[in-house]
Amino acid sequence: MSKSWLNGMRGLVVIALLAGGSLPLSAQEKVAADPAEETESADGAEAPSLTVGSKAPAISIEHWISDGQGKFKPVEDFEEGKVYVVEFWATWCGPCVSSMPHLAEIQNSYAEKGVQIISISDEELEVVQGFLKRPVRGAKGPKAAKEDSEGDADNKTAAKPVTYAKLTSAYCLTTDPDGSVKADYMEASGQNGIPTSFIVGKSGLIEWIGHPMSMDMPLEKIVSDEWDRDAFLEEFRKEQERDLVMTKLRTKMQRGDAEGALEVLAAAKQAAEGDAETQAMYSQLEFRLKATFAMQKIQAGETKEGLADLDALMATAAPAEKQQLVLAKLNAMLSADMHDDAAKLLTEISGAEETTPEMLNQLAWGIYELAKDNKKDLSEPLTKAAMAAAEKAVKAEPKNSMLLDTLAHLVHLQGDLDRAIELQTEAAAHLDEASDDAKEEIAGFLEELKEEKAGK
Repeated sequence: MSKSWLNGMRGLVVIALLAGGSLPLSAQEKVAADPAEETESADGAEAPSLTVGSKAPAISIEHWISDGQGKFKPVEDFEEGKVYVVEFWATWCGPCVSSMPHLAEIQNSYAEKGVQIISISDEELEVVQGFLKRPVRGAKGPKAAKEDSEGDADNKTAAKPVTYAKLTSAYCLTTDPDGSVKADYMEASGQNGIPTSFIVGKSGLIEWIGHPMSMDMPLEKIVSDEWDRDAFLEEFRKEQERDLVMTKLRTKMQRGDAEGALEVLAAAKQAAEGDAETQAMYSQLEFRLKATFAMQKIQAGETKEGLADLDALMATAAPAEKQQLVLAKLNAMLSADMHDDAAKLLTEISGAEETTPEMLNQLAWGIYELAKDNKKDLSEPLTKAAMAAAEKAVKAEPKNSMLLDTLAHLVHLQGDLDRAIELQTEAAAHLDEASDDAKEEIAGFLEELKEEKAGK
């Protein structure tokens, strides 16, 4: 069945915070530019020196590959009264490549309004030139005329694919292998992923920083002199500070420095005093980290110590967090073959008012899989607790096919073939809202039970 639980439970509390996992970056989608550089520099990371409202640094780019089909000239200093988009990309970055049609569209729309898009990679010229020869997926150019033997020019050949060179010819595509512009913009502003765009306004100040797919509205307002830079700066400054914390936190986790990670969060919470939203986010991260460290101990064989840490967390956890921890604790007990302890906890969970029939079903199915797929002999108390959870779920929703199916499997495992057939027949009668896979699996198990009854 598609109700696998035990393996999935490991991710419920950890939530991608293990050393090899990822942490949330910011509201904009990002691709890490160089994890090695990030790890080396993160411990000493300081507040960004470049932000919204800063004077845009002059740019010195080595290779100008396209010039908007002759509309633009290479730029070093930004001309007053014009608007520039300085965007950072790479050939290997999927979101960067996906943004190219949008950049071309924006450049075409704003070319006559004093806007110039400058897209900068730090790769070698040969790498970029090789990439530009590739066809744009799903894009085709106009069909080329081809005269037939009678001179008929109406006959057309197949459409030729549009290359990335053709697509990006609308704006200024460049590469700067020494990385100087990247350092002046990306590193100075604390931006650790691409694609990232900087809009330089008419006065030469940075007006906006973000993902190029999100710049339509701010660009329109900047061009029309309606942009509220101060309002954006207030929110962006918070984002920069959060990004800095996340970068430090990720580095600590990658190095296995649990205490260091918690110290980073403690300092961040103190610095965010008065900002309830940010403090709540850091508190949630702190909870997740502590739960992660407890689960790491359990996975390393330090089961008692890990369980004790989970209990300590539960003492102060909010109801939703406590529920996650209880489920994680049950999973740890089952993995450590602490069946009788797991049975007591399962009974406690089943009796809790907030436990839903769906959760009871997941718990019962997890016990079934443990016995069936892993071929483990379960203790009698654990078996009874699983059966009681499944029975309670069915009693709450007697026409739920998935709940009935779980109970049928457990009953069959206990050797009661007749009742298993009865339950599975009932499950098969309530499949109106079930998926096709569920219908097939429920029908298949019913057929197996009937064949077993017939002695086949």
